[in-house]
Amino acid sequence: MAKKKSNSKSEKIVKTQKSSSTKGGRKKDMRKDSMKEKIEIKTPDYNDKASRIVGTIFIGLGILLVAFGIYSFLKFKAEPTYNEALAVPSMEYVTDLTNKKEIEVKGNATDYDSVAIFVNDERVGETRVKDDIYEYTHEVEDEGEYSVSVAGLQGFPFREIGPRTEAKIAVVDTTPPDVEDLAFEYVKETGSSTFALVGNIGPNVEVEVRRGVSAYQATADGNGDFKMEGITLEEGPNVFYVNLTDPAGNTVSLDEKIRVAYSPGADVNGDGAVVGGNDQLPQAAGELDNLLARNLMILFSLAALFVFSGSTMYAFNKKR
Repeated sequence: MAKKKSNSKSEKIVKTQKSSSTKGGRKKDMRKDSMKEKIEIKTPDYNDKASRIVGTIFIGLGILLVAFGIYSFLKFKAEPTYNEALAVPSMEYVTDLTNKKEIEVKGNATDYDSVAIFVNDERVGETRVKDDIYEYTHEVEDEGEYSVSVAGLQGFPFREIGPRTEAKIAVVDTTPPDVEDLAFEYVKETGSSTFALVGNIGPNVEVEVRRGVSAYQATADGNGDFKMEGITLEEGPNVFYVNLTDPAGNTVSLDEKIRVAYSPGADVNGDGAVVGGNDQLPQAAGELDNLLARNLMILFSLAALFVFSGSTMYAFNKKR
């Protein structure tokens, strides 16, 4: 009896295991079926293919446009082809003389896109033409003379350049006027309310004499000579400052000052002039004083000659 009970128990366990394994298999099958239902496999339709083809075409066109742009840029920057039949632009203004290290060029270039700038027969740049007018500023490193000309440019990407204009000379001068051999002539004391200043400096140099807010100008001629008249004075000593400016605009201020004493009503020889502005005593003698001084000098000279002759004769006779 005991054996039968044990066998029946074991059979129940086996049946339970089989039923559980069967249930597990069914659950797995149900999960697979649900996954298949979620996954949806689509095949490409006609519209998708067309979109891809169009996109590929646009990408190819974009690449071609970029390549053409690079090619055009390189051709545009390359040396243009010379065309003698093109018109010559006009160069209406070129800096002729300046103390700045830059040269300005202006002109008219009708029917041109841009103009090329040449300095000393070398192409130094180009500028756009706007409303048939062009402007360009070229910077230089050293002073001296520069030959400037321009030529018209047109076309894209294959550009052509026309004949150049006639060259014009631009002078860059940064050296101030030379004051080594400067000479002024003026009275140092006068009874007049005005005086004149004459002298010699560099050719075409402007002289400015200033005292307070009063300023007087004169320009030297081609030889450097100048004369400035009507410089007003105040009673007593007057000190004037002098500035020199050359045609290029370079200015130098002199350390030497012009000093003139004005004595109203005094008997002063206005013709007596002193060269330079040093601290010599003013030569301010009247006509009568000058005459007496000359006569006294003659008398002293004659007396000295008489004494010298007499002493010589006495010494000679004594030796004999």
